[in-house]
Amino acid sequence: MSKSTALKAASKFFSLLLCLILLPVAFAQTEELNGTVTYENGTYESNIVPGLEEAYGNYTVHDIKPNYYSIYLMQGKSETFNVSFRNEGNETLDITPKVVAPSNDYYDVVNESWITISPENVTVSPGVEQNFTIDVSVPEDAEGGEYEAQIAFTNDTYPEEYDAPVYIQETAEGYSDSTSDEGYSDSVSTEGYSDSISAEGYSDSTSDEEYIYPRYVNAMHLWVSVPVNPKLELQTSYVSDTVEPGQEYIYAIKIKNVAGKDVTIDPKVMRYEIYDYSFDESAFSDDIIEISAPSTIKAGEIANMTIRVPVPESASGSYDAYIEMNADGKENDGSVPQISLSFTVDKQPKVPYVKTFNTTTADPITIEVSAETSDQGASVRISPEKEEPGFEINLTCNSNPVNLSLVKTVDSSAVYSQGYIFPIWATETSSSYQSGSRKYTETYRAAGAIGTWELTILPKNTNNFDYSITVGESE
Repeated sequence: MSKSTALKAASKFFSLLLCLILLPVAFAQTEELNGTVTYENGTYESNIVPGLEEAYGNYTVHDIKPNYYSIYLMQGKSETFNVSFRNEGNETLDITPKVVAPSNDYYDVVNESWITISPENVTVSPGVEQNFTIDVSVPEDAEGGEYEAQIAFTNDTYPEEYDAPVYIQETAEGYSDSTSDEGYSDSVSTEGYSDSISAEGYSDSTSDEEYIYPRYVNAMHLWVSVPVNPKLELQTSYVSDTVEPGQEYIYAIKIKNVAGKDVTIDPKVMRYEIYDYSFDESAFSDDIIEISAPSTIKAGEIANMTIRVPVPESASGSYDAYIEMNADGKENDGSVPQISLSFTVDKQPKVPYVKTFNTTTADPITIEVSAETSDQGASVRISPEKEEPGFEINLTCNSNPVNLSLVKTVDSSAVYSQGYIFPIWATETSSSYQSGSRKYTETYRAAGAIGTWELTILPKNTNNFDYSITVGESE
């Protein structure tokens, strides 16, 4: 065992024993060990367990409130908050707060130029509380994302062989100790103490190599969330359509550059493999889909992207994927929307539907057949045009053909402005109206007779239909 590892193990074991010793005191003197735990307006406050600082090094842990502050700021905006520092030592301190990197590098580090601290330098006597004003200003050209930093008030840092100090938080069951993601973690409750010590000794997965930055003792944590500004806007974020085997479908989607600078794109078809729990095979493979688009879209320009889908003759089932734009050759940070692709392969039936029925009077017979369709892909589909729905209908009575007369057809649809589904810039050069679900109805009449009837219906260009048979005068 190395010296560093031995020191760490000893420190952990000492911390464990000390927590066990302090446990009875926690219940006997709640007001002394009960840490202040609040979360309001982005702040978090928690006191360090008294006495434990000695287990982590030869330094003084001063009282800093809040020790955590979070801000949501848009580019070009600023926010100011206050932090108090109380000198818990026996000597007068010369305090010069500074912005330092956090002990982990999970998020980007807040740029030091974003933060102004006042006063810049001040002396703080023992037992005195000093207030500091922190001003955070995000530049206009800042990249969106999550940022964090620490504001250190003293130069004291934790030795590499020690972990971060234990914080105690009040819970409904008792007390819960916590440290940073890289430090030691244990729990104290009314039912006893729980730790992870094995028969061979102390087990800790944190290595010295993980400590990239110094870990400051007297520092508060700052988290800044900056919104991600969009780079591209799309005419639509999905292409959903019912397709037939052996046909080629072409779709066109308008793309607008709203980033204020040129953006490069390289659209690729991607699959939802992480979320795909289906055991069904996809209707066709990704490589049959062809995407054509300019490699660069200039600032403010509206460009067209064409999606070509030649459906194989053998295709059946459904296909789901999405198009990743790969803007500027970077991983998508939320500034570029994706285009969802959803296709259902529909094979038109070749065998008609058969309905038999009996009549006991010679009253005339009225047959009504209707189909309700929703041409989802029509808004961006270039070809092929959607064919009209229709029906091939035959009627027999006692096995003899009956003459049917088409007496009425009704074609109805809901119509609405595309402005409700497309951005205004995408409708400037096209029709501002879009049809919704469509209902097509055919009504037939036949002379009546007593006997057994057989009605056959073969639908065309639709995968569903309704029918009704009325014997007697139809209202």
